[in-house]
Amino acid sequence: MVALIGGIIAGLAFNTVLGAVWSNSKELHVIAIPGDIGAGKISKVTFITFSNGAAIGNVNVTLSGAASEHGMTDTDGMLVLAVNATKNGSINVNAEKPGHENGTFVISATPGLDIGASPASITSGVATYVTFSVTGMGKPVEGAAVNLSGSGIGLDGVTGSNGQIIMQVNPPGTGQITLTAKKSGYVDGSNAMTSASQQTLGVSSSQNTVTVNVPAYITFTVTAGGSAVNDAIVSLSGAASGSGVTNQDGRTVIQVTPSTTGTITASASKTGFAGGSVTVTSASTQSLYITTSPSTITAGVPTYVLFTATSGNSAIEGAAITLTGAASGNGVTNQNGQAILLVNSTGTGTITASTTKTGYSSASTTFSAAGQPTLSISASPSNVTNGVPTYVVFTVKSGNSAISGATVSISGGGISTDGMTNSAGQVTLQLNAAGTSTINVAARKTGYTDGTMAITH
Repeated sequence: MVALIGGIIAGLAFNTVLGAVWSNSKELHVIAIPGDIGAGKISKVTFITFSNGAAIGNVNVTLSGAASEHGMTDTDGMLVLAVNATKNGSINVNAEKPGHENGTFVISATPGLDIGASPASITSGVATYVTFSVTGMGKPVEGAAVNLSGSGIGLDGVTGSNGQIIMQVNPPGTGQITLTAKKSGYVDGSNAMTSASQQTLGVSSSQNTVTVNVPAYITFTVTAGGSAVNDAIVSLSGAASGSGVTNQDGRTVIQVTPSTTGTITASASKTGFAGGSVTVTSASTQSLYITTSPSTITAGVPTYVLFTATSGNSAIEGAAITLTGAASGNGVTNQNGQAILLVNSTGTGTITASTTKTGYSSASTTFSAAGQPTLSISASPSNVTNGVPTYVVFTVKSGNSAISGATVSISGGGISTDGMTNSAGQVTLQLNAAGTSTINVAARKTGYTDGTMAITH
């Protein structure tokens, strides 16, 4: 910058009558760059002070007229001010320093043009109507020449009485488009708008495999940059045809019925976006898979069993479930691919659960019907005296586990009574024996083999 100042000073010295300008070493000179600024806007202006062909610093610079500012040049004789010309006309520049004659300069404040675009960002390759507005001193400017350049375009137009012009802009490239506004009597205005690259559509499907001649409703979801895209057209080609338009969630449901095996391509398109696609496979058949819960039941005890039919990661609705072996039964899966059957095996053994559906290969699984566990019963005390009422505690178990809800029945020896075990597997009964016949005790519960014992008396 010092070299620039020196060059400017030297140039001025060369073009000035040296005898008149430089003979007085105390005369100040000041220049402003630029010497013409726009009124109604803030402009950065550089002031340079010099004397006798050399830069001189620490000079007070004062502006008056169309703008008012003040500052002091640095040691290199330079000062940068943000000048706000509030009206048209001249800005008087006065430079002063003790021991020197004041220097003066005049800056012209001409109305400056401002230009804006709406929208300020468009997509390359997409024809877009853009409104350009030109103002000066905050008011619309009619007859301003508007020029667009950059990103592969070059357009011109002239503003109307409202200071606006609408142009269709279709840049083939991306990047910055420079906007320029010109009119006689105004300082040129400039701005920029952006030409952005097209976002690529992403497509996903709720099902990646279908079966020949079997209709399937598939949800296709279209996104761009992680956001749902509505009004995108999804078209099918290949082993199946069809189309749909996405909703505000970026989704469309299309019934897909492939006529042959192979690949179905779902392509998404929308103006302003690069297309995207996803593929779905059309197979001759799909494999079914079936599971059961629980995997073991007790023979002779009716039990609700949950059967689930799937293919890949999808639940299969309308699949037939058939039971054979130690139990029989049938059912059909719901929309969640599930069926609940009440299974009652008459004996122990294996139960086979098979599932079938048109367009799918059948599948089967097995689960077991186990034998009933046996109850055991004990009494305390285990003998009683005839004619003496005695409280006896009966305990019912299966293995080492206490069994609640078991019925304990007493018969013989002049006694006939019963009770039910509590959570500890116990029940207390008062016995009053008579005669000599055996007192029999039986413990019973559904799903268990009876337990028995005898009490002496």
